[in-house]
Amino acid sequence: MDRILIAGACNTGKELAERLSVRHQIVLLDNNSGSIDGYGQLLTLDQTPITISETRGLWAVYGDGTSRLVLQKLFDPELRCALVATAGQDEVNLEIGRVGREVGFDPIIAIQHNSEAAISEQYSNAHITALDRSLLLAGQVELSLLHQGAIIPSGIGLGRGELIEIRLVRTSPVIGRPLKNLAPHRWRVSAIFRNDEVVVPTGETTLEVDDRVLLVGDPKILQTVSEYLRKGTPQFPQPYGPNIVTLEFSGPDDNLFAEAEGLARASEALRLIRGLPGAQDSQPLEETDALSVPASQGEVDPGSFGLTAMDKPGFVTRTTSQRPGVVVTRSTPRSLAARFFGMRGRDAQLCDQIDSIVLFARGSFPYKRILLPVSESQLNIHSAEVAIDITRQLDASLTAINVDLPRLISGLSDEAIHFEVVPIRKLCELYEVPLDYQHREGNPIKQLKAETNNHDLVIVARRHKHRDTYFDPDVALRIAAKSTCSVLVLTIRDEE
Repeated sequence: MDRILIAGACNTGKELAERLSVRHQIVLLDNNSGSIDGYGQLLTLDQTPITISETRGLWAVYGDGTSRLVLQKLFDPELRCALVATAGQDEVNLEIGRVGREVGFDPIIAIQHNSEAAISEQYSNAHITALDRSLLLAGQVELSLLHQGAIIPSGIGLGRGELIEIRLVRTSPVIGRPLKNLAPHRWRVSAIFRNDEVVVPTGETTLEVDDRVLLVGDPKILQTVSEYLRKGTPQFPQPYGPNIVTLEFSGPDDNLFAEAEGLARASEALRLIRGLPGAQDSQPLEETDALSVPASQGEVDPGSFGLTAMDKPGFVTRTTSQRPGVVVTRSTPRSLAARFFGMRGRDAQLCDQIDSIVLFARGSFPYKRILLPVSESQLNIHSAEVAIDITRQLDASLTAINVDLPRLISGLSDEAIHFEVVPIRKLCELYEVPLDYQHREGNPIKQLKAETNNHDLVIVARRHKHRDTYFDPDVALRIAAKSTCSVLVLTIRDEE
């Protein structure tokens, strides 16, 4: 755009003029001379900006934006001229837009103050792009609340929180670290704003206090990533859902509930909801309440809902309506026939149907020793992110273990054997979590089962709808069925 005429020197008009003047020729127009004093070079209508058509910058003109004569003097048919109406009344902006359209300005954009349908229709009929002020502000505030005060750019991208701007504070764990050491997964640092300058990041770029950092990534995890990068706060289970929900299919299971309650109090869960056959549904949280966080760690809102059998209609809908971040239940062994023919048992069905993490409880809370199995699978990073968050949250120790076939059979080199743990190490360094790495040879399931005797929680990922067979076992669910400690299972869908 060669020239942009901004009609209305209100706060919005002035801010817009200053921002755009770096790249465009801006004319700020107002019929109050006091409003435009000090904003760029002051011109009269006889000193039209036609003579400055090759120059970028900010010029101010005293005149009436609803006057055809004024707009004609500020329009140059040889240039691409846009018009922005920022007056404080819709009637004025509509008239500015109508006259501007007749003169030849294109595009024409206006700030709409009244959200009534009749006003919107008037803008539409006049072929004016109207930006509803109240909707823009409400949308921005809502996004910022949902993302714990971060700034969410609006009007670009998908509008789902895949772009977040944060300001780094002194407690941020990434201050002074090169970006290449962050090992990002499903997110990136796309720009850094520092001292009124834009820094296009490279792997060698380091982050500083008060940097404004623009992040882009998967909306499902970006809130958690942004909160950690901003101030280093663990968020589990918030990325997956705000609540911890028990599924007590056989009736009250006090030990299972106690484990769920312990995790809820130690984490960032908003609510602990107990699923029991025949239980009365508690009042769901209002959407506005879901934006808040517990007053202090250890406070959690209780609730309940009537649990149905998994094979009954409505089970998935009723369970997911509780908005679980973690579902806590017992593992159910598969029958001999199911194991022989590779049939999916109840554990697999539950993990595949419920879009949240499933904790198969064994009564081993508090989790002070956490085990993270790693392999050549791409699922490692998913489980590592959760394991690191919980480790920090509970002040626990973290052990990564890799089990391979004996070297005489696998033929793997030392580098290949330990390759899988490299990205895990980088993540742990980023979060300043000490990592104990163990390597074993033998049958993976037997070795992992034996290792569970020395730990309180295993965190492992699996593929969605993984068919458990002799040659391709579902390691996560086999460990859940055989472990002596609790097992947290993440089911990863193809799109993730």
